[in-house]
Amino acid sequence: MGLASLYSLLGKLLFYVQLLLFAHCILVASVVGAVATPLLALVQRRSAANWLAAQAMRILSEQLLGISVDVDSAEHLLCARDQPCIIVANHQSLLDAVWLAAVFPRRAVVVANMFIARLPVLGWFMRIAGNIFVRQGDKQSVKALFDTSLHYLEHERVSVVLFPEGRRNGASETLLEFKKGAFYLAYCTHAPIIPIAVQSTRSLYSWADCRFRRSAVIRIRILPPISTHCLTEEAIPALISNTRNSIQKACISLSSHSHQQ
Repeated sequence: MGLASLYSLLGKLLFYVQLLLFAHCILVASVVGAVATPLLALVQRRSAANWLAAQAMRILSEQLLGISVDVDSAEHLLCARDQPCIIVANHQSLLDAVWLAAVFPRRAVVVANMFIARLPVLGWFMRIAGNIFVRQGDKQSVKALFDTSLHYLEHERVSVVLFPEGRRNGASETLLEFKKGAFYLAYCTHAPIIPIAVQSTRSLYSWADCRFRRSAVIRIRILPPISTHCLTEEAIPALISNTRNSIQKACISLSSHSHQQ
């Protein structure tokens, strides 16, 4: 076996070891959240189990995966302490679980694809903690998503985290077109929108290239909250376009900064 082949084999081995460590982080964080959920439900704080699981994931990611998160303009998240907000971000890969854990509000739920609900442990925890699942292309599922999100924002004062691209988009630095659900939800509830931009993580993680770096930093930027108190239905398309453009611009800036390091 040549040196190049040996190096490639070692790289793949390290990739799968890192994947196993990631799965372990998810498993432990899910168990932490699942254990806490029934207790928090007794005091009407079920969604706070998501925050506890996020804290466990943040610590485990740093200690086991060697991945930390650099948050720029974190003060913009303070808005979510005083009122329920709609948090939107670009969606790339499984590393989204790492950066999201670092900024997760104390009272929030996540909108996720229905297939996650069927995953052992993680899916079970996310269900009992009140997170929302949607089946793409299913109008009834999308309506249920909207109704549940509306209930969280208006009646339980819980923030909602959405990925308006609708699916992972790790192969391109150009964002997919945003779906209107999060923005129509803002129109109906007048909840502020907090956009989050995440640097391209292709250099950190790639399934196709068997790459999962250790001792890495994920850079994200919290953009200023967008007030929707005076939002009209006619202004929704412009809001979608402006929000997408601001996240896209910030993503490019973060990635350029990362490449210069």
